Amino acid sequence: MRIPTSLPLVAALAMPRVAVSYAGYVAAPALMVNWLSSRSYVKALFLLAFLMVSAFTNWALGLQFSFTTWALEIALILPFMAAVLGFTPNRFIDGRRFIIMLNAIVCISSFISLLQMGFPLRLPYIHYLPDFYNGGFGRGGAKIVTIIGFFGVAEALSRKRATTFRDNWSLLVSLLNFIVPNFILGIVAGFAGLAIFARKNRAFLFGAAALAMMLVPYLQYRAEQRNDTFAQVYGANPKIYSFIIIAKLYAAEPHTFMVGTGAGQFSSQPAIWTSPVSRIIGAHELPKLPGMFSAEVHQKYLAPLMLRFGDQRYAIESSANKPYSGITQMLAEFGLPVTLILLFSAYRIFWRGSGSDFGRSVFLFIMAVNLLDPQIDSPWFGAMLFASLEAIRRDAKIRMLARAEGMERESGLYFRPRKQAALQPAE
Repeated sequence: MRIPTSLPLVAALAMPRVAVSYAGYVAAPALMVNWLSSRSYVKALFLLAFLMVSAFTNWALGLQFSFTTWALEIALILPFMAAVLGFTPNRFIDGRRFIIMLNAIVCISSFISLLQMGFPLRLPYIHYLPDFYNGGFGRGGAKIVTIIGFFGVAEALSRKRATTFRDNWSLLVSLLNFIVPNFILGIVAGFAGLAIFARKNRAFLFGAAALAMMLVPYLQYRAEQRNDTFAQVYGANPKIYSFIIIAKLYAAEPHTFMVGTGAGQFSSQPAIWTSPVSRIIGAHELPKLPGMFSAEVHQKYLAPLMLRFGDQRYAIESSANKPYSGITQMLAEFGLPVTLILLFSAYRIFWRGSGSDFGRSVFLFIMAVNLLDPQIDSPWFGAMLFASLEAIRRDAKIRMLARAEGMERESGLYFRPRKQAALQPAE
């Protein structure tokens, strides 16, 4: 049996999450890019130039700036940037197979985690929290599994399948990864993305309705139980208040409107890792590198809001209660112009340029999940985005070749011969 060439990259992304594992998480998506293509290196050079200008602008203005967290954040956002800017994938990458393999490995790792909790004699949602279905990533890893599961479900729904288990096992595995973990924001954003398939797929519509009947009561229960201390103190939902924070930042530091605070300096992963807030919401082992410290803009505009709840960690521990998201992170760290460019590029590539429900679903998910939770510097989110980009481009080539051979689309990526317009006259 032939071993897929992308399996080592999948294995690197599936390693248990500890500080040293981040080297593999960063390296795997970087190896998915064909850096010799002009479509990759030219855009990468322009992006790096902007990030350097942003960093030195903030440093020259006298703001306390950590170049270590800046470099670390660049490594973490690279997969996301490569996907939304349309870098060229390496030839050995098969996007669909990559998504399927990662879902399969993560599902197996998650069941191993459940076995350690006593499964099947002890059940998630009943005897312990479903957060232990976490792909072996540890505490907080259930969020990663949900993200991976969404891309698996979208990939499966975008190709033609029979009703046999052989053709649907990847869909079932991905559904487990998407539904079982307790990441409510990810599930809501995922359904927003998957809704695009309801237009042409009645089976999906009925299946989604059946899932909704089971999930909606639980989602309503979770919404009623959510800690709203932050909203009571500041007078707005944390996700809405995050935009108020950006407005205050732009008003006090006008240059951030154009160039941002610099990568890794405001609400990105490295900014939270180095923040005193990490003592309250820290969920796993953090990397410790020379020169890592909390930036001045984070300490001034974001940390005080959260440190106010030092004795009430549940007021800010949940993803729904954090006053930042992926969109506000881009607005803060990259500025408004670059944020708009990145979002428009994502729209152009995944919605307008894909010509498929798979691409449209991915774009809707990009927007929905990053309005609710910061995902742009998640290596898993970025890697799955880039795998989706490769799959979309491969699908486009299949459609182009089929049209060139005089075929017309029947469904999905499958084509049938075109009917003759008229019979040839008899001789």
